[in-house]
Amino acid sequence: MERWLADRKAPTDQSEESVNTPIETSQDHMAIMQVIARETEAFANTDFPAWAACWVQDERTREVCFSSMFGVTVLEGWRAIEGYIREVFASGSACKFVEFRRENVNLTINDSMAWVVFDGRCFQMDGQVEHTYETRVLEKTDGKWRILYSSFVLRGPQREDAHRLAVDAKGMVLAAPEDAMAILKAHPSLQISRGRLRATKPAWDKVLQAGFACAAEQHRYFQQYRYSAQSGESFRLPIVFGETDDGRVAFCTLFARDEMTFVEIQSDGDLKKRLNMAKAIYGLSAAQLNLAARIVGGDSLIAAAKNLGISINTVRTHLTRIYAKTGANSQTALVRILLSVG
Repeated sequence: MERWLADRKAPTDQSEESVNTPIETSQDHMAIMQVIARETEAFANTDFPAWAACWVQDERTREVCFSSMFGVTVLEGWRAIEGYIREVFASGSACKFVEFRRENVNLTINDSMAWVVFDGRCFQMDGQVEHTYETRVLEKTDGKWRILYSSFVLRGPQREDAHRLAVDAKGMVLAAPEDAMAILKAHPSLQISRGRLRATKPAWDKVLQAGFACAAEQHRYFQQYRYSAQSGESFRLPIVFGETDDGRVAFCTLFARDEMTFVEIQSDGDLKKRLNMAKAIYGLSAAQLNLAARIVGGDSLIAAAKNLGISINTVRTHLTRIYAKTGANSQTALVRILLSVG
């Protein structure tokens, strides 16, 4: 189960809202929040008639869904929304959650229109907790409030981040999935100290903290947009610490998203892709690529020889030729080059 270390609250009744700013207690305010709660409950129960009754049903209706993992879905007009949700309910594709909490609710009413924004916490049946930022626009017709526009943004660690820690600009751990914690225990250079991710050696920690400061500069949307426009790729910062006492190379990779820095300790799929690109770019042979993969994967030269079933002298010969092709002069430099490909 994803473990959030900051501001985690115990589950409460599904209809409960935590409001930071005073909201006038009036019939309209109560009716609006009741409609939003009924729509969520009906969705959870895959009750289409009850769900549809919460909506304005004409060509102006919009629904927007976004996450970094699944991209953007925009549904325009009630006919598109109705068809899509009917299909979702019939196929069993609806989110399987046991509770939904609304926090930081802000509601504004202007005549027959209302705007509501809130943070959502969705407690999934599998133990995952999804964090959303949501907006609703409602219209009052015939004395009843109904949803005209709905959007949600899925924020923070997601399922693809199971092997990543999330930290703030100072390295304070915000989220620590169980898979990432298991990998961290075996990592040769990283540890959590007083809630902060640190490197085990002072010199390495200096490099890590500088990396966090660099990643923090890319936390927000337009900073990343500018970086991508200038570099032609998304922000990704390999941090190569150096060789450990047992001959391995210690490293991690930093990403930025949702105003957080994600620390990737291990990603076999990403490494495989980059190694294949390196093979093409530097003209590595199959044997050289296999050795490079073992080194990037954390093997010492002795361990690589054993795992590849070749002698240590053959390993050194392959390594010398890899250095010549890539321009590296050490295992640390080699890992940095290979992680920077692509």
